[in-house]
Amino acid sequence: MVAALAGVIAAAGAARAAGFASAEFGGEHGNVVATNPTALYFNPAGIAFSEGTAFYAGGVVALRRGTWVHARAATEVPPPPGAEGADTGEARFSNPFGAPALGVTTKLHWLSLGAAFYVPFGGRLRWDKNQKFVGSPTFPQAADGVQRWTITEGALTYLYFTLGAAVRLGRLAVGLTGNLVHSSVKLTQAKSSNPQEDVDPANEYRIRLDVSGVQASFGVGAMFEAVTDRLWLGASYQAQPGLGTIALDGTLTRMLDGASAPPDAVTYRQALPDIVRLGGRFRASSTFELRLFGDVTRWSRLQTECLSTRDQPCAVLASGEAANPYTIQNLRRSWNDTYGVRAGLSFWPRTTVELFAGVGYETAATPDATLDPALPDASAVRAALGGRIAIGHGWRLGAGLTDVQYLARDNTGRSALANDNIQLPTRRADGGGRYTLWLGMFHLSVEKQL
Repeated sequence: MVAALAGVIAAAGAARAAGFASAEFGGEHGNVVATNPTALYFNPAGIAFSEGTAFYAGGVVALRRGTWVHARAATEVPPPPGAEGADTGEARFSNPFGAPALGVTTKLHWLSLGAAFYVPFGGRLRWDKNQKFVGSPTFPQAADGVQRWTITEGALTYLYFTLGAAVRLGRLAVGLTGNLVHSSVKLTQAKSSNPQEDVDPANEYRIRLDVSGVQASFGVGAMFEAVTDRLWLGASYQAQPGLGTIALDGTLTRMLDGASAPPDAVTYRQALPDIVRLGGRFRASSTFELRLFGDVTRWSRLQTECLSTRDQPCAVLASGEAANPYTIQNLRRSWNDTYGVRAGLSFWPRTTVELFAGVGYETAATPDATLDPALPDASAVRAALGGRIAIGHGWRLGAGLTDVQYLARDNTGRSALANDNIQLPTRRADGGGRYTLWLGMFHLSVEKQL
């Protein structure tokens, strides 16, 4: 049964650019020079510059839209009569999603402690139906969309539970956190039952992958008050979950005509990035502040994703052929490191009201050769506006809007996922086509200072 299910892809839609990073909690105030509880992720040294006890509850509600227009690739056979448009043309998605963040910090003389929960990686993706084939008596499964050979719907979720501590030594503070990470990958995808697993609307079924696991990681950081009450500089490092390749256990299920076969026990392996952040915050006056910060996210850690029989080795030869009988699927990613830079400013028209804005740019992780509809990705520019208001007794409310405009991509003829030189279980459906993406986010936060 497992051998018959070769060709699984285990990924879901990203929340923004740079692979599937989604660390948007905190909005413009979630960064490497922050001092609120979100600093437990961005730079734990920041909590040493806070006072008393601080509580933070925030969240992001977002809408993400995208399209993929695919022309028949040279590796794809012509469709059978009546299936024209089943595997070519435009696919669309429009998905709302959200993520919470909670944190608390307290200062005890020279020592600051904190705990937080947040979601720095993840996303949801569900592609729209192809209305031409909804209710079709001959090719009803083609209704799942042109992109179904890669994904119909999926979810990536990486939940962080963090404990941290920081000490302040005069103008310098250093911090350390430990993270417990719960990782989950879910995916539904179309597969072909022909021997070469080619795109074939006359012979298709569905598979569902559901895997999860728990890993540990850490973060370290430093912050320096270069000019008293004026200029702060920060640097941090966030390690990979599991400190390398992680293994997620779960099931792979085959579904045909609404019936499911008994699930197979599988192990899915992938690697998430580590992150280096640098930045500065300059308080020009009592009413004006400037911020500049950036990061390097080492997505080059993710070269392949591999699925095997539970607890068995996963390996392929240079040709892409399985090197053992346990390997079910090898997904070539070959991702690149990404670079992001953001600038922001805050203005206080009165002591209880803060208005802020920001702009930024971030490069994409995915090269043309391995770009596909499961993880649409592109370089992006962003703009944000928002404000915070103090309402008395230590309470502060914040809200903001962020617009992320992705640059359109077209990798038609450059996809290296499907050709005769790549053997199963590495070969998969061609990912070539024109991609467009857009993301809008609403941030909301409640803070309490004791």
